[in-house]
Amino acid sequence: MALPERLGYRFDSRRLCMATSALALIFLLLRIIIMDSLTLGYTMSTPVYVVLSAVIEGARLEKSSLRDGRAWAETIVAITAAMAVGYLGYRLWLLGY
Repeated sequence: MALPERLGYRFDSRRLCMATSALALIFLLLRIIIMDSLTLGYTMSTPVYVVLSAVIEGARLEKSSLRDGRAWAETIVAITAAMAVGYLGYRLWLLGY
C-alpha cells in the first residue's frame, strides 16, 4: 500500500493532470496579461490555493466534519503553498525578473 493511501488519500492521476493543466493555463494567461513578476506571484496565490484545496479534498478517502483536525491541516497546507507562490513572485521581482 502506498504512503498516501495509508494516510487516507487516493490521488486520481487524471483529475490531478486536469487540475495541473488548468493551473498552467491560468498562469500562461496571467503571464500574458501581467508582465510584472511581483503582481503575477501575488495573483497566482489564489488559483494555487483553489486548485490545491480541490485536489486534496477530492483525494480524501473518508469525509470529515469541521472538528476534524485533518481538514484544518489540509487548509493550512494549501494556504502555505499559496503564500510560497506569492513569496516566490516577490523574490523574483527583487532579482529583477
